[in-house]
Amino acid sequence: MKNKLTHNLGLKIVAVVAAILLWLINVNLNNPLSNQQISNLSVQMINTGYITSQGKTFKVMENTDTVRLTVRAPKNVLSEISRESFSLRADFSKITEENTVPIEWVLNDRTLEGELESVHLDKEYVKLQVENHRSRQLAITVVKTGSLPAGYVTGRTDTETNMMSISGPESVLSTVAKAAVEVSLDSVTSDVEIVAKIRLLDADGNEVTSSDIQKSIQDVKVTIPVYPTKEVPIRYGSSGSVEDGYVLTGLAAASPATVLIAGKENAINNVEEIVIPETELDVTAAREDVTATVDIRPYLPADVSLADTGFDGRVTLTALVEPILHRTFEFDTDAVQILNIPENWLAELVAGQKISVTVYGLQADLNAIDANSLTPHTDVDTLKDADGRIAPGEQDIEIRFLMPDNVRQEAAVTARIRLVELTPEE
Repeated sequence: MKNKLTHNLGLKIVAVVAAILLWLINVNLNNPLSNQQISNLSVQMINTGYITSQGKTFKVMENTDTVRLTVRAPKNVLSEISRESFSLRADFSKITEENTVPIEWVLNDRTLEGELESVHLDKEYVKLQVENHRSRQLAITVVKTGSLPAGYVTGRTDTETNMMSISGPESVLSTVAKAAVEVSLDSVTSDVEIVAKIRLLDADGNEVTSSDIQKSIQDVKVTIPVYPTKEVPIRYGSSGSVEDGYVLTGLAAASPATVLIAGKENAINNVEEIVIPETELDVTAAREDVTATVDIRPYLPADVSLADTGFDGRVTLTALVEPILHRTFEFDTDAVQILNIPENWLAELVAGQKISVTVYGLQADLNAIDANSLTPHTDVDTLKDADGRIAPGEQDIEIRFLMPDNVRQEAAVTARIRLVELTPEE
C-alpha cells in the first residue's frame, strides 16, 4: 500500500494542484467576487444621554451621520444583501476629545456571517458640535401693527400667559432678544381676540428660526379692547384765602385744558368734563401765583380711561394772585367841579387846600387811570338840611370821583367850602 501511495508521487501532487486550480477557475468564472454599495445609510445614535446628562447639547456636523457602505463578497452572496442587512451605530459613550464618535457596523443577517470578503464605510466618525445646554425665561411682547381708524384707541392688552421658556444650545439662545406676537389693527373698530404665533426675534428684530430651540409654548391667546374716544375739558377751582393785601384774580386754563378719554360708548357719552376738587389747589396766604400738578386719573369714572398712552394724566393748575396796590392823586381846588349851586348863592372851595385821593386796585387797572379821568366834583345839595335849607359860611363837603368799576377809593375825601347868600344888590 505504501508503494502504491508513493508511486508517481510527483504526478499525483501535480494532479491535486491542477484539480484545485480547475475548481477555483470554475468558481471564479461562475461566482466571482464583486463590490456592492449601499448609500445613505443612517447612523443610529446610542447612549446620547452620556452627553445630555452633563447639561450639554450636541449637533451633528457636515452630514456625518449618513454613510455609504461598500461590501465585497461573491456574486451569489451579494444578491442576498439589502439595506436591512446592516445597521450602523455611534456609541456616544466613546466620544473623543475632538468630539467625534466612531461609527460601527453590525451584520443583521446571520446567514451572511463568514460570507463577506470585506465591509468598508466612507466615514469613520460622526462629527459633533457639543456645547452647554441652557434655558431662558422670556416675557411675551405684543406688537401692534397697522392703524386704528380715527377716533379709536386700544385698551390694556391682555395675554393668556405673559411668560415662556426656551431651551437649546447656548450659542443659539444668545441670539434671541425677545419673544413677540404680532396683531394687526388695520380698520379694527371692535375688540380683538386671536391666538397668535410666538416669534423669537434677535436684537435687530429679525426672526430666529433655529430648529435647535425648544419652546415651552408655540402660540398665545391675545385680547385687545378697542374703544371710541372723546375730548373733554378740565374744570377746577381753588380753596383757601390769599394773604391780606392780595387778591385772587382768577384761574388760568389748565394745562392741558382738555384731555382725550376712552371707554365704551355709553360710558364716555355720560362724561362732559373732568372736575378736579377745589382742595387740589390751595391758595391759603398766597402772595403770588399758585400752581399745582394733579394726576387726574383718580377723578375719571371707573369705566373710563385716558386715551393718549403718551400722556401720564398730570395737569397743571394755576391760580393768579396779585398784590393790591395804592396810588394817590392830588388836585387843586379849582380842579373840583361844584354842582347844584342854589340861585343867588356863591359857592367856592376855600383857597390853599390840597385835595388828595388814594385809590387801590391791581397794577394794570391803576395804570389805566389818571387825574383827569377821576373828574373830582362835589354837590351842594348834600349840605341841605331836612327842610331843604343851606346854612351860609364855611363847612366841610365830600369830594367825589368817577371811579372805574375795578378800582376803589380808600377813604372819603372832604374839603372846606364857603357858601355866601347874595342879596339882590349884590
